[in-house]
Amino acid sequence: MISLWVLVTGADVESYAAGLMLPPYLAHLRLSPFDFSAQPENCDGEEPLKLVYVGEGRLEEYLLDPDEHALPLIRSVCPGICDSRLHLPQDDARWSWAAVEGADSQEASYRMRIFFAPAAQSLSCRRSARRSAEANGYVSVSRGHVFVGRPMVEAYVETWLEFLSIEAPSLAYDFDMDDSQIEFSGETIGGQVFFGDDVLAKDLIRFADLDIPLQDAGRQTDIEIAEAGDVSEEGIYIPLSSFGLEE
Repeated sequence: MISLWVLVTGADVESYAAGLMLPPYLAHLRLSPFDFSAQPENCDGEEPLKLVYVGEGRLEEYLLDPDEHALPLIRSVCPGICDSRLHLPQDDARWSWAAVEGADSQEASYRMRIFFAPAAQSLSCRRSARRSAEANGYVSVSRGHVFVGRPMVEAYVETWLEFLSIEAPSLAYDFDMDDSQIEFSGETIGGQVFFGDDVLAKDLIRFADLDIPLQDAGRQTDIEIAEAGDVSEEGIYIPLSSFGLEE
């Protein structure tokens, strides 16, 4: 499973609001500076954003509902994104805002995440330029796992982003996570990849050109992917169950 989010600042919201078609009663008012800290508490990810417009003797509020504005805001922050290849959550949070730990100033301390995911379940492709065997990984029946090296896992994530036409240079990765997942973050994009998903684990194996060695090993003994992958700083270990292996 892949969960992605776009990171939205107050300035992004103001820029987006500048292009809205507003009702006539707001036409001659100006937008007050937008600040996430002044927004209502974000409880379930469905609360609208509140814009405040002011003029001489006037104050009006205009609400941005996530059902209508989540996808356009994603397009605003990531202009080249291929929105036909993504979908928004149906029964989960659409967006969420909170203070960012370690921020240097109040102005920079709030961000909103708008959540989405690829519509496709797998890439179904291989890495075009084969790297070293160490980077790709290996299949080992005796050790009981398939190992995919960290450089290949990172390339897999970046290929997903390329598939969605998302530009995300200088991603930072966190392989020190629980529950068989990694997390990554950039200036405007972030996400998590959970390798407990059998489909995604097989897709990663194919991407790393390890599906053929796995098939070759399977001709000698009955093996299958057993459970969620084990994430380490070196890469991902995907456990195998083997039957009929001679001791």
